[in-house]
Amino acid sequence: MTNHLSLTVRRPRSARPIVLAVVAALLALVAGCAGEAGRTDPAPVATLSSRIDLPQPISPEWPKDGQAAVSVEGARDPIVSGAAKPTPTASLAKVMTAYVFLKAKPLVPGAAGPTFTVSAEEAGRYAERLRRFESLTPVTPGEPFTQRRALEALMTISASNIAHEIARWVDGNEAAFVARMNRAARELGMRDTTYTDPSGFDRATVSTAADQVRLFTVAMRDPAFAAVAGVPSYTDSARITKPNGNTLLGREGVLAGKTGFTTPAGANLVFAAERHVDGKPHLVVCAVMAQHKGSTAAAAINASETLIRSIGAP
Repeated sequence: MTNHLSLTVRRPRSARPIVLAVVAALLALVAGCAGEAGRTDPAPVATLSSRIDLPQPISPEWPKDGQAAVSVEGARDPIVSGAAKPTPTASLAKVMTAYVFLKAKPLVPGAAGPTFTVSAEEAGRYAERLRRFESLTPVTPGEPFTQRRALEALMTISASNIAHEIARWVDGNEAAFVARMNRAARELGMRDTTYTDPSGFDRATVSTAADQVRLFTVAMRDPAFAAVAGVPSYTDSARITKPNGNTLLGREGVLAGKTGFTTPAGANLVFAAERHVDGKPHLVVCAVMAQHKGSTAAAAINASETLIRSIGAP
């Protein structure tokens, strides 16, 4: 069933100061990072109006298969399309991993944050993870990772081994961290989401497009998250630079996002874009999931491009 956005969407009175604070923080972030070699952060999120009052419902061009959801900032609930039943998230799970990491250890915009080291156990699992076709970054025992660099590896090239290390860095073991992820999901009202691992490689980690939109909307309010989710490339320890898998980034007003693909999940993408709706700038968050065409995230990216183009203008 496809729903439409209601004509008037109410925003709590305190939301506008929060959004303005995010804008200011992101501007400071861009300035603070200007001198860092090889690093480009996204443009700051636009100032949003405190009330959405559209003359008519938006009519998104939904993907033909799978499920999708859209939320214009200020809406109480996303509008959805397709069967809204839990489906494997693949690497969209890393959005929650990043969100929980930042909740446990807040990161000042523009800062590198604390330094952590790679465990011998995780470094030793590199070959095994490679054979399972997980997305990885090369690591060695004792290799240092600042929080910022770890988040960039997680969100930009979807490094699953870093997701598992983040779990250890935060809670000492994966089970405790996964429990933390599920608590956060409940707190955010993600009723159709269950996490069983921090990377999303486990097919039992499931969610819906609507729940992923709820999470990404909240996560984007953290300037540190908004920055790392919009980094265009990542340079690993071997000095090899790899582009962000989200090829929509920087186009159609897209500021940030996270891709995911496994055979059980199909192609998934959640992203935030600045769009002009009814002549005013708004932050629009979309998720497209369960696109079972091809063997990469491309099907979700293509469907997402069609979807966002049907909502206002960049």
